Formats: sequence, C-alpha cells, structure tokens
Amino acid sequence: MKTTTCLNSIRTLSSAAAMSVGLSLASISLQAEVVFRFGFDEGTGSTVTNAAGTLTGILGPPVVPNSNPTTSDASPSGGATDKSVVIAAPAAYLLMDSTNNPALHDVTQPITAEAWIKIPEGTTFSFQGITGYGRSWKMGLLDNGDLAFTLFGVVDIDSQVFVPQGSWVHVAAAWEPGVGVRFYLNGVASSFIEETRAMTTPINSYLAVGAAGFSGEPLTASMDRVRVHRAVLTVDQLDSDAATPKAPLGSTVAAFDFTEATPPYSNTGSLPIPARPAQPIQIALSSPKFVTGSPSAKSGDTALFFDGNDTLAIDDPSQIFNLPTGNFTVQAWVKFDILPVTRQVLLGNFGPGGALSFSVAGGGAVQMTTYGIRDVPSAAKVPDDGLWHHLAIVHSNGTDLKFYVDGVLGDTIAYTSGLGTRATTTFHIGSEFGTGLLLNGSIDRVQMDDVPLAQKDLDYLAIPGVTPDAPTLAIGTAVSIAWPTVATGFILQGTADLIALPRKAS
Repeated sequence: MKTTTCLNSIRTLSSAAAMSVGLSLASISLQAEVVFRFGFDEGTGSTVTNAAGTLTGILGPPVVPNSNPTTSDASPSGGATDKSVVIAAPAAYLLMDSTNNPALHDVTQPITAEAWIKIPEGTTFSFQGITGYGRSWKMGLLDNGDLAFTLFGVVDIDSQVFVPQGSWVHVAAAWEPGVGVRFYLNGVASSFIEETRAMTTPINSYLAVGAAGFSGEPLTASMDRVRVHRAVLTVDQLDSDAATPKAPLGSTVAAFDFTEATPPYSNTGSLPIPARPAQPIQIALSSPKFVTGSPSAKSGDTALFFDGNDTLAIDDPSQIFNLPTGNFTVQAWVKFDILPVTRQVLLGNFGPGGALSFSVAGGGAVQMTTYGIRDVPSAAKVPDDGLWHHLAIVHSNGTDLKFYVDGVLGDTIAYTSGLGTRATTTFHIGSEFGTGLLLNGSIDRVQMDDVPLAQKDLDYLAIPGVTPDAPTLAIGTAVSIAWPTVATGFILQGTADLIALPRKAS
C-alpha cells in the first residue's frame, strides 16, 4: 500500500519554502495522503480510532447523562393518584421490545395510535415522534407543529391540524391501509387525508413511546395513556375523555397509563410487555461487534460486524475528513452473508469536507452518492458467495468515477458534477447521516485518500503487501496440486483427495 505520512506538514509549506527543501509543488500534488484509515483492530471496547489516532468513533449511540424519563403527578384527569411520564430530548424516551411477539409487524392491518400529551409553552417546533414502530410508521409532529402520521420511506401525512402547547391535548391517528388516515384532536374528527401507498416492512420490533422509533426524534412533552390498537377506532372508542380513562379494547396491543413511580411501565394491552428507558437498550443493541474473521485471517486482526441496527459515528470537529480538490479514493473490505435487497451504506459523510456516501445497492451493486447532486449506481457487483471482498471507488474530479471489486475494474462512469457540502461535522461508518440505510454485514479497513489512486495502490490484497502464490503442480510418482492458504483474486470451488491406485502387474 502506497502512502505518504509527511504530507500534513508538507501542505503547510509555502511555495518558496517547498522549493527551499528541494520539493516542487508539482511533486507534492502527485503524492497520496491517507485522509483516514480504520482497521478495527481494537478487538474490544466501545470506541475505534483511525491509524493516525486523530479520530475516534463511538460504537452505538453515545451515552447521554440523565436519560431516563421521569414520572410526574400531573395528569389529564388531575386525579390524586393519576400520574404521567415526562419525555425529554435527546434520549429520555421509552421502548417496548416485542421481538418475541411481533403483534404490530403485519403492515396489512389497520392501526390507531392515540395519546395525551402536554407540550411546554414556547417549545421550538421540530420533527418529533409521539409513538412509532419498527421504522415503519409513527404518529408525531412536523416542524410546523402539525400532527402527522408517517409511513417511513414513503410520506409524511400532514393532518393540517396544529397541536397547541401549554395544556393537555388528546391526539389520535387512525390509518386504514390503502385508504388513508383520519386525525382526531380532543376527540373531534379534525381531518381525513387520503393515502393509498403501502407501509414499508418494519426493520425491528420496537414500539417507541415518546419518540419516532428505536433511535430518533424524541418528543419534548409530558405523556399519558398512550395506546396502539390493531383496528380503525371510531370517535366514541377513543380514550379522549380526560376525566374518565377508557379500559383497553380487544384490539389494544399496547396501553401505558404510567401508574408506576419509576420505570419500567406496565402495558395493560394484549401484549403484556413493559416499556423501559431507551438508552440502555439502544447501547446494547446498536453497537457493532468485533469479530475475529477478518480478510487477512491473521491472529489479532479483527473486523466489525453490523447487524442492520448498529451505528458507528465519528465526531470530526477539526474536519480531518476533507477533500480539497474533489479527488478521492474510498475503499473497504466487506462481507455479506446475504447480499443487500435495498441499499446499505458503508461510509456516509454530510459535512463541509464533501457530502457523499459509499454504499452497496440492492443485488450487490457498488454505488456512490454525492448528496444533493446524484446517485451513481455501477455495474460493479459484490459476488454472492458470503466471502470477504474489497470494494473501491476512485473519483477523478471533473472526469469520472471508477468502481473496483477485488482490485478489478468493474465499471467507469463519466461524472463531472463534483461534490456538494453540508454542515454536519460527524460522519458515519455502517450508515448514512441520521442512521439511515444501515449495514447488515462485516466491514474492515475503511480508508479514504484525497487523490485518485491507481489500481496497484488499492488495498485489495487480503494480507497487505502479500501477493498469494499461484497454484503449484508437481508431477512425480504422484500428482499433487497445492493452493495458497489465503485466496485473493480467485475462489476455490472444491477440493478432493487423490488416492493412489495400485499399479497393475505387467
């Protein structure tokens, strides 16, 4: 692998200073600088660092202090023993884990979601979730304060009904597949919005209380009597009488009345699973795991496995991720047990250094996305064999994008649109910004260079710098064929022992 480790200091020299030490600017511009390289060889722990030690990535969501929701004696009914729960950004919300009984997983059945909420006066409007399931649907608020029902990846269905602040309000949304959503405010039918598009299949079995889903858009409000039903409720069936709570219905899957002083909070619906604080669950389930099966197969060489729900964020306030000329080479080793059906992001950056993502689309096609400009899928594909493969994209600014698999050029696409920029100073491995398009597979040796590398300089050798020998053939009294221990550039399809047969007597 060809790298130049002194370029950071060289780049600070003026033209005259460079000439004084025998260097020309032309020679400097031809040298490659590794912007960052993550080898994931820590093996244990909750963080990873790049080879230069200048960047630190957090496995899973960062720990947020004081992230447990709290119980309040205030409630819609005002009863002496009635309580509510106080939800607060960024992490103080609740999750119900229905993995062992996914009663909400069927996207062909109707849903009615309802809750009492009290938003503090003067709260800034933002996208917030009241309740949601599996990154498939949510009932929540838009950034204009309107009540909405969201089909993730499809549409935000705006009720055009503003939710007031400073007092207890009952909100409800009844979604009927193929028909639309009817919205209610304080027990009054407020609007019906037609929507015939289908709901996407859930990606997990978590019901969020006070957020949009497993990992985002928490509400800033007090909540009470949160309920989710597998039916389109009529107005008289809603729990919209503040003084007189209704009992759960036969269709009620989840009903949280928050009568406990501390979490967990019991569910009196048909699924008797409590709601627990989100953060401990998220950290345990959203952290990539170190694995020993790396491309090199060498002892001590570890990789990271992402299960389709894991995140790895790298904070970069100094903007080490920076591509000043627009040229770059991005590469990584990946291993998919099953090729992606939809796009999965290997590296995503939404920052001032260059807004882009490096991903594998459905069917294994390697793809580059320049955010705000263009999606560029390629004909270069990951083989469907469950083995490690090296992927790379080389961008020559103003010219083209080259796509490589295992060091072999798979596609060249003319591209002259350059890179856009965004403001976020955190980039992600295993997802794009906002934890979307999550990776389900293993990844190792993620590297970004700020020049278009030649094929020979790509990190496509399983053991860096070691080219495996070709199979050898020896003919003597017996015939033997030996393959190298580490296979790169070919796949061994099968082996068989050669059994020596006795010679026929003459």
